[in-house]
Formats: sequence, structure tokens, C-alpha cells
Amino acid sequence: MPLMIRKESAAAQRFSMWGIVLWVVLLFSAFGGMQYLRQGAYAYLVAALVVVICCAGCILRQAWARLPMQLVAVVLAVWALVSGGLMLQQFGDFETARQHAMTQPETRELALWMIQRAERTWQVGIALKALSIPVLLWLAWKLGHALVVAQFRGRDGKAKPGSMA
Repeated sequence: MPLMIRKESAAAQRFSMWGIVLWVVLLFSAFGGMQYLRQGAYAYLVAALVVVICCAGCILRQAWARLPMQLVAVVLAVWALVSGGLMLQQFGDFETARQHAMTQPETRELALWMIQRAERTWQVGIALKALSIPVLLWLAWKLGHALVVAQFRGRDGKAKPGSMA
């Protein structure tokens, strides 16, 4: 019995960069959710679960998920901008910590290693935030394009009314 694929589902499943971005956001949110669960940060856990649900809905091309995902992408971009700005305020703290560690001969090496590791983590965090802002804004913009909207379907599995699919 040969496997039959409908034409519209094959066309709707063609490669799209926005789909890959959704998968990346989904994976980061799931990882973040695991961290928030471990730390007991339940408000952040709920937010991560909302992001995961919106991403999964968009990956499955469900019409109900497109507008919420646009909103989520913009909110995440604003959050990355604000939290990145707050992180940048800590820039001089590493040098202050290094100077303080140099005055403690018995713990100097360990303290300097921990400061270096914290600074590297801080740099990666800043870089990821700087990268995520334009990517998330692009995703929100892309999800509003007519060609992308046409790839989403309603709850009944059919293309949304007024779409080109």
C-alpha cells in the first residue's frame, strides 16, 4: 500500500528559515524551562511553557498560534534588550572583582579562575541577547507575511479562509 501525500501538505512543508528559527526558540525555551523548574522560578517556567506551546503550534502550522507567536517574539526581543542593558551595567564589576581577588593571596588563583569563568558566561549571554533581538523581530515580521500566513491552517486541518493554500 503506497504512502500518499496530499499536494498542499507537501507544498506547505517546504524549507523555511522562519521554521528553523521557531525550532531554535522552542529548544531554548524548553532548556530554560528545565532550569526554571530546577530553580523554583515558577513564573518564568509558565512563561517558558507558553513560548513552547506557541512555537509548537507554529511548527505544526496551526492558525491559532501565529498571532500569539508574533507577540511572544516581540516580547522576547524587548526582554532581551532590557536584560542585556542591565547586564551591560555590570561591565566594570569584573575588573573590581579581579582587583579584590589580587589582595587575597590564599584564594587568589581560585578567585581569578571563577571571575574569568563568570566573565566568559557574561560575554556569551550578552552575545546571545544581541543576536536574538534582530532574529526575534525578524520572526515576528515574517509571521505576518501573506505567503507565510497562507501556510497556516485552522483547527479543522483546512487552509484558513482567505489564504492562498
